[in-house]
Amino acid sequence: MLKTCEALVMDNGHLSVAEDVRHEMDLQCGERVEITIRRFPAQVPLDMDNPLAKMIGMCKGGEKTDLSINHDYYLYKEDNP
Repeated sequence: MLKTCEALVMDNGHLSVAEDVRHEMDLQCGERVEITIRRFPAQVPLDMDNPLAKMIGMCKGGEKTDLSINHDYYLYKEDNP
């Protein structure tokens, strides 16, 4: 099985893989796996002179907390497939 996921480099140099990934791939303690390492690009600081950056956080305190799941319903009144 091939799976792409994130891993966290721990202080001791070991890699930590999320529990749901270990479960999905049925990885057991001590099992050997093949990995490909790619460093994520550094996070670029936010340019607050950009007018769109000023919009971040403008919608705090809304009553809807499931926008990422039900966005089609809220925008178009259509249920998700």
